[in-house]
Amino acid sequence: MEWFRKSLIRRIGTIVIGFIFIAFAVYGLISIELLSGFFEANSKTEISKDALQIATEIDKFIEKNIVIVEQMKTNQDYQAITEALVTREEKRQHPLFEVVTQELQAIKASDPNISLAYIGITKSNDVISSAAEFDPKPDYDINQRLWYIETLKSRGITVTSPYIDIVTEEMVVSITTPILKNNNVIGAMGIDLQVADISKLMDTYKIGKNGYTLLVNKDGSIFYHPDNHPTSADQSDAYADLSPYMKRITSGNSGVIEYSQGNTAKYIAYVPTQSSNWVVATVIPRSEVLAPLNQFIVSLLFISLVLLFLIALFIKRMTRLISEPIVTISDSIETFSRGDQEINLPDAFYHREDEIGILSRGLHQMSHRITHYIEEVQINNEILNKEIDKRQVVQSQLEMILELLSGTDEGIFILNDAFFCIYHNAAFSRIIGIPEAEIPALDLSQNSILINQPLVDSLQMNPVWTGEIEYALTPEKILFLFMRISKVKNGENDYYIGNITNLTAHKQIEKDIYYLKYFDHLTKLNNKVFLDESGMELISGDPEKSGSHALSLINIDNFRIINEAKGFDFGNKVLIGLANRLKTLISNQDVLARLGNDEFGILKTDVSSNEDLYQYILGLSKALEKQLAINDEELIVDVSIGISLYPSDANHYAKLLKTAASALNNVKANKSRRFEFYDKDINSLSIQKYEMQNKLRNALSNDEFILYYQPQVDMTTNQIIGLEALIRWNSPDGMVPPGSFIAIAEESNLIIPLGEWVLENACAFGNKLASIGYATPIAVNLSMRQFKAPYIGELIQSILTRSNLPPNLLELEITEGILMDNETECESILSQFHGMGIQVSIDDFGTGYSSLSYLKKFAVDKIKIDRSFIKGIPHYDNGTIAKVIIELASNFNLQVIAEGVETTEQINFLLKNNCHIAQGFYYAKPLCESELLTFMDKSKRDNG
Repeated sequence: MEWFRKSLIRRIGTIVIGFIFIAFAVYGLISIELLSGFFEANSKTEISKDALQIATEIDKFIEKNIVIVEQMKTNQDYQAITEALVTREEKRQHPLFEVVTQELQAIKASDPNISLAYIGITKSNDVISSAAEFDPKPDYDINQRLWYIETLKSRGITVTSPYIDIVTEEMVVSITTPILKNNNVIGAMGIDLQVADISKLMDTYKIGKNGYTLLVNKDGSIFYHPDNHPTSADQSDAYADLSPYMKRITSGNSGVIEYSQGNTAKYIAYVPTQSSNWVVATVIPRSEVLAPLNQFIVSLLFISLVLLFLIALFIKRMTRLISEPIVTISDSIETFSRGDQEINLPDAFYHREDEIGILSRGLHQMSHRITHYIEEVQINNEILNKEIDKRQVVQSQLEMILELLSGTDEGIFILNDAFFCIYHNAAFSRIIGIPEAEIPALDLSQNSILINQPLVDSLQMNPVWTGEIEYALTPEKILFLFMRISKVKNGENDYYIGNITNLTAHKQIEKDIYYLKYFDHLTKLNNKVFLDESGMELISGDPEKSGSHALSLINIDNFRIINEAKGFDFGNKVLIGLANRLKTLISNQDVLARLGNDEFGILKTDVSSNEDLYQYILGLSKALEKQLAINDEELIVDVSIGISLYPSDANHYAKLLKTAASALNNVKANKSRRFEFYDKDINSLSIQKYEMQNKLRNALSNDEFILYYQPQVDMTTNQIIGLEALIRWNSPDGMVPPGSFIAIAEESNLIIPLGEWVLENACAFGNKLASIGYATPIAVNLSMRQFKAPYIGELIQSILTRSNLPPNLLELEITEGILMDNETECESILSQFHGMGIQVSIDDFGTGYSSLSYLKKFAVDKIKIDRSFIKGIPHYDNGTIAKVIIELASNFNLQVIAEGVETTEQINFLLKNNCHIAQGFYYAKPLCESELLTFMDKSKRDNG
């Protein structure tokens, strides 16, 4: 061991050899592990890609044929023959059999992969196929066929499992789709693809040298292997090693599994196809994956042995050149360390030109210098001791300053140029809510603690920034801080010195003062001060008077009586309830305020028109008429509303307020109205509608309404086949046309009793006509409100009972808009009418939401062509729209009545286009009862 101990080179060399050996061993193990994982992962990725590519190709193959089946679904011949056939004997006698067979043969011929195209018919338990001569055996049961069972389960386009086709006796896969009638399956149609063709497609794909591809069915059966094309759908026994993994493979997800087949480890990648229930699986032996790794291990061992041999030769040479001189130098250095003044070495060492010579000369010179350096160190120590004493004094002063700063309520901080805190006092940590120990590790700018990018940009332009900021101590608690921060340069570095003061308590006081100034404590609404300032600001900001704004003052009538009768607490709840209701009646741009004890104000901005304002005030008044629930009591609060409009009523806010108050005083003085406009034009409009509503109510009770009837005539025989009841108002001021009062009746719900009156009188007159030999149906118009009334069916039934009118002599006319409002509800109501035996017609057809879908869906009997499509025929209108409506009605087996017929040319046009019923002045204007009876008697005489 002396040989080893005395030579540093030998020790180093031995250690180096050992280290290199271990390093190569570790490197080899790590490389093997990493490369093993790499090759495995890469191989898994590649076989997954291969599986995905094959799955995509299969999807394209299947989807190409799905398109053919989709096209088959659109063939009405298939639907028709499926619905028609009941027994097998009818098949070849059916007129469509030859056509369907030829079409199926054309489908088969369109693609060489299609072995058969067919239709399965449930009722006849039969099949029509491109093999026209084929007929199923007597014991054939379509419900037991695999393709039909899977089609019934899916109720959509289905790619079946492989099976033996009874027609071609080949293993096939079917692509099928059900044939539906009223959402019931009455058959199925599809095409067969030979599994052999799919196998040929699969044979084209190669996986590595020894890999292969499988096709797995959804039940886990394998029906394709490149070395064993199956003749049945179940080949599972040949691949029993995959059975434990088959659930994962058929799960519908993609993945890679390692498994053993006998003594051979393999990887299998599986990808489900999108268009079928198949799974594409690619298999490759693990040994093929790791072959490059084995080559790497052999190369690594060879390189390691060569390198170790070269290192051993190098160590032997270095020992002779370096180790022996170093031992001599080491002995001299040891002697010098014990007190000698210089290092003495053999002269041969000084004359060497290599590192040994340089080291020897350097050590000799160093021995002279060390003594000189020791003397200099002693002098420097004396100077350093004086500097230390001076810094201790500064340190004491600094500690005193920091102690004073730590006691202040202002947060003081110093940041470096990276915005990390290099100093802060306790108040800073307390204000920002972060423990002192965590602050130095935080980048205040990155974490948006006091510092943000706009502030940094400002400090680049101006080294001092002061201002108020909001700081989120928690998501629920926001602090208001005053901050002053200065940018200071020290040498080449920038620093930021700042202080923060907590102004939160002061801000809360300001907020409380603002609330007291601008808000009502009871209702939590804005107060009069806020409304006045908002109004003045709004109007002063519109010097050109381009906008239109309305101020509404709302006063509770007799509020003093409520307080006296129920107490002030109850009265306060009334105010709160009314305030909450008013909140729901304004937009985000409007201003709502409580002005006094029982008075509120609404400043409505940007009024588009006087009519819109009137409608809004009308709706507001109606909403305030509804009951309020106070202490389990239902209370109706009467209010008066005065409205003034800027700029028509006032050109500044003070006058606007004054004119609104004037309007309010007028309406309170006139107890007959709920609201009044300062603008007389708007007021007269509201008064006119209000008075019209009152007159309508009185007209019902005074029997001022009468019914006129306009005949509906068969143009081929000139016989009267129906009547339409039309209401007229014979007011004390003269006859009022329907257009002047029907809309107002709709608005005020008077249409309900008015419509009931029309039904009562029309049915009574219809019974009168029947009793004298004129059993003629009478059509009555139903409004939207009547139609949607929950009791409409019971009402009509009771009127028919009271009038003894047979239901078939009553016809109800509705508009297209009613049908579009709620299709499900309309369908139920119309079915109820038909169940009662009442006919239904669509009035003014073509002017609204004309749609094929509702003609098919809803139970209607007639459509009436609006007069606007008739009046221009033939001189100003070629009648295209009328022709379309007539043809449409014919297709749906509906009667057509043309309204507004006035000329012989129009009658000729309608008869030519198969419309036989007309209503219009050509035959008769609307007639009262006596005039109608005379007209009907004359018509009866004229037509024999």
